[in-house]
Amino acid sequence: MTQRGIDVDVRLDLHVNPEALEAKARVAIERGLQAATEHVLTATQPKVPWQTGDLERSGSAVVDRSNLDGVISFDQPYAVAQHEQLDWEHPLKGEPKYLETTLYEEAEVVRAMVAKAVRKALGG
Repeated sequence: MTQRGIDVDVRLDLHVNPEALEAKARVAIERGLQAATEHVLTATQPKVPWQTGDLERSGSAVVDRSNLDGVISFDQPYAVAQHEQLDWEHPLKGEPKYLETTLYEEAEVVRAMVAKAVRKALGG
């Protein structure tokens, strides 16, 4: 482009490395999922049925990195029964569906935590 006797040549080269972006995003998703699963586990604690505290202490939050799945579990033989039996009473603390209820309640927070981690990793 020539204007008033000055030649201006503008060139913009934009190179995107999709593999690098994908790798950064994957790591960010893993970090976001780990933070989110730990958040849900913590939010679940007041709802976990309690008698001796073993069920509450058995909770764990991990990320399956191969599938990018966040996994929250309670590792006691009676955990599923405590979760599913709607008619069981919990006089000291807790309620049925303690994990499921929390997952629904915290769904937006979980989404936001993962999204924030990805935005941060990609510079957004």
